[in-house]
Amino acid sequence: MKLRQKTLLIISLTLAGLVGVLYATASFLLMKHIQELEKDYTTQGVNRALDGLSEDIGDVDIAVRQWGVWDETYSFMENKNPRYIKVNLGNQTFSDFRLNVTVLIDSSGQKIFSKAFDFKGKKTIPVPKALEEHLKSETLLLQHTNPKSNHTGILQLPEGTLLIASHPIVTNKYTGPIRGTVVMGRYLDAEEIKRLAALTQLSLRVYPLNDAQLPPNLQEVHSELTSKDKEIKANTQEVTEKDNNSPIASHNVTVRPLNENSIAGYTLLKNIYGEPVLLLEVKLHRFLYNQGKTSLIFLLFSLLGVGFVFGVANLLLLEKMVLLRLARLSDNVKTIGATGDLSMRVSSKGKDELSTLATTINWMLAALESSLKQLKAEQKKSEHLLLNILPQPIADRLKQEESTIADNFPEVTVLFADIVGFTKLAARTSPVELVTLLNQIFSAFDRLVEKHGLEKIKTIGDAYMVVGGLPIPRQDHAEAIAKMALDMQLEIKQFNALNNVDFSMRIGINTGPVVAGVIGIKKFIYDLWGDTVNTASRMESHGITGCIQVTEATYKCLNDKFEFERRGPIQVKGKGEMTTYLLIGKKNVEIE
Repeated sequence: MKLRQKTLLIISLTLAGLVGVLYATASFLLMKHIQELEKDYTTQGVNRALDGLSEDIGDVDIAVRQWGVWDETYSFMENKNPRYIKVNLGNQTFSDFRLNVTVLIDSSGQKIFSKAFDFKGKKTIPVPKALEEHLKSETLLLQHTNPKSNHTGILQLPEGTLLIASHPIVTNKYTGPIRGTVVMGRYLDAEEIKRLAALTQLSLRVYPLNDAQLPPNLQEVHSELTSKDKEIKANTQEVTEKDNNSPIASHNVTVRPLNENSIAGYTLLKNIYGEPVLLLEVKLHRFLYNQGKTSLIFLLFSLLGVGFVFGVANLLLLEKMVLLRLARLSDNVKTIGATGDLSMRVSSKGKDELSTLATTINWMLAALESSLKQLKAEQKKSEHLLLNILPQPIADRLKQEESTIADNFPEVTVLFADIVGFTKLAARTSPVELVTLLNQIFSAFDRLVEKHGLEKIKTIGDAYMVVGGLPIPRQDHAEAIAKMALDMQLEIKQFNALNNVDFSMRIGINTGPVVAGVIGIKKFIYDLWGDTVNTASRMESHGITGCIQVTEATYKCLNDKFEFERRGPIQVKGKGEMTTYLLIGKKNVEIE
């Protein structure tokens, strides 16, 4: 089949299949995504409504706390002064705090005061009989064994739904004995629901679950939410975190579309005893769904229009298909050059001249890829060797061709260690055996350097130099060096036992500022300079065999976590008299 015929067939089939697949895929994914967004958006609306309801209950809780820990209330429960009621529990108080019910009960369960008030109509109303009967029994509202305890929630009564809270009557310092309980409530009536709806900018309705006239669709929602709650509790066997955050709400939310323009979210509201008593409904407009349908229609016509134009243009420009393939081949080569990914290949399907050219290009790319892999392997070896000489941050700076590397570090801790008796051993031991022993010791020290996150600077004969706090500064550099020194002593003991030798060490430590950098252009090294380094070396050379000698600067950094023995003033070459300490070990505190 010639190239022209191939192109005609491919264009026709591709356009038809592309339009169909794109529309079907877009329709499925878009509507699925919109459904998920609608569910999330509706769930957020339900949570917003619950937050508003929680704030409403919180208002009642704040009021009941103020009265419960007020000294005047505490005194009233003892002296029953009627002036307290007249001054503090008048109609204005109920209006100010938007309260419908207030009840004061003494510690024996006897009602001292009760009043109900319609703060919207500005008039006194009867106290709900069901509430008074409820408070006569040992209810949760009266169970306060802790002066700071409180109970809040919903109480479903025949007279209506109450947002209720109770608090023990104690002093303003939350001390007892508890002289009774104050109970306050606010009706969750139609006016309150309307206020919450305006506050949350949502369409809200609340349905009592004991209503015999509950519509069938809401009865199905109730059954679904109840089943989900049972399933969640069975799986978790405990109250979920979400339930802890919203003590009045159910474990989950059910979302159901009502029609083309409305969607509703439902959740169960629990009473103060954790029993579902109300069904909360939040209605929202389905603007996402309608926008999605409009977008799908627009997409379909767009795909048809684009497909038609594209097909006609390709049919008219069939002769240019060869040029198009050449341009595509050129773009592929440019892409490979831009990304530097030589594992990529250009398309070489077919048996014409362009395919032969693509095959040749792919052969060239394979050869280049092989050469590049070899080059990278060699580069990796060089990188490994460089990192054995220099710290990673310093090596990175050298690779960026930084001419001079020198840094000031205001505080680091330097350790010098010397193996005592090694020089005498060298006089009577073969070179190979001597180097082998030294390599075993220093390899063990190198592992300790890695363990404690320190930086090995160099070895000089049988001396070993380590620093903490560079090239990357750290706050616990002195602590890490101290741990390293103690571990080095343990390592030498283990080495002596395994090799039947009797080596010991002198270790010196100092803390202070240093200058660090790279010197030389051949066989370069990362080294330290400064008085801190010299003093650390003197601590080692003037130290005691088998001991760790530190300066006063290091001692001040470590004395709260490590045990020291004060060696006292000693004469130090080039420094004069210095007070030094011997590091004994860790104190009986946990040191990470």
